[in-house]
Amino acid sequence: MSERVVNLTTSKELDQAVAQSFDRPVIIYKHSSMCSVSSSAHQVIHQLADTENLAGNLFFTQVGVIENRDMSDEVESRFGIRHESPQVLLLSDGQVTWNTSHFNITAEAIKAASDKVNS
Repeated sequence: MSERVVNLTTSKELDQAVAQSFDRPVIIYKHSSMCSVSSSAHQVIHQLADTENLAGNLFFTQVGVIENRDMSDEVESRFGIRHESPQVLLLSDGQVTWNTSHFNITAEAIKAASDKVNS
């Protein structure tokens, strides 16, 4: 597990992640510890977080949807993106610019989305 992935557990931490998105793109990864698809996505996110020269210097965060359902619900409510698990949201300038879920969570898809934000 990468130390570069920050767990979001409070509204204040979510606020800080949103503020961070004005300086660099932010990944919010919603993870279910009970889902095999989430296990694969978890590996993708944590490997990407450890990639030294990932375009755009992404800031990676994670919400445990079982362990912290309130935070998962807050992400859904705040951004208006229906909850799925696993799910990735890409924030830039305080807004979701891209999102995907399940088997569409790939390193290539995340890199392509972050490249568009940075161009």
